Amino acid sequence: ICVTGAEKAPPELFMLAEKMGKKDAVIEGYGITECSPILSANRKGEPHIGVGRAIPSVEFLIVHPETYEVINQQQQGLILARGPNVFAGYLNPALASPFVSVQGKTWYKTGDLGHLDEAGNLTISGRQKRFIKIGGEMISLAAVEDALLEAGHAKKWPLSEERPSLALCAKEEAGAKTKIYLFTDFALSLDEVNQTLREKGFSNLVKVSEVRELDEIPIMGSGKIYYRVLETQYLV
Repeated sequence: ICVTGAEKAPPELFMLAEKMGKKDAVIEGYGITECSPILSANRKGEPHIGVGRAIPSVEFLIVHPETYEVINQQQQGLILARGPNVFAGYLNPALASPFVSVQGKTWYKTGDLGHLDEAGNLTISGRQKRFIKIGGEMISLAAVEDALLEAGHAKKWPLSEERPSLALCAKEEAGAKTKIYLFTDFALSLDEVNQTLREKGFSNLVKVSEVRELDEIPIMGSGKIYYRVLETQYLV
């Protein structure tokens, strides 16, 4: 088996596994540095749903991101977690507490948004800070990225198998509509991008303002896209 975490497993990983005759061998999990080393995972031989169910002794709770009121099943909210593998807190006393008390229990605020199904499978929508509000609608930049990647494979865009080939960032300006920027390491027209988003079912609110081609998408040592570099160096 192959257990993957730290970042959402890309579609090409599952395609590769299926091509190798190992379609059910890839198990996607969910872990956080402060909740070492894992919180949930899909089970081998069971349907692949999100990042699976919580491991033994770990609990999830979905709450409103601002009020911390418990949210009904299948509705998106802030993911809270608790268990013996959750850390006790940060050494720096100046940092805000990452814990919140709900229903008489102490929970760690993961900073991720998602929902639980009836069987307890967790589906992650993305990092809370990777959501933007346009026209009163909360839009997940991660979901838009995933849609473009999925469409890109079908449309034969020159997506790299070794490095990320596209990334989305947003920039909010006072008194103006939030703009969405797409960074790629290959040539792609703005019209094709927005037409693709329409084909994937996104509303007219989800519209890329500009496509910027780079030699390569910056990544961190872990291989994750370095969004901070994109925001500070290319959106100034």
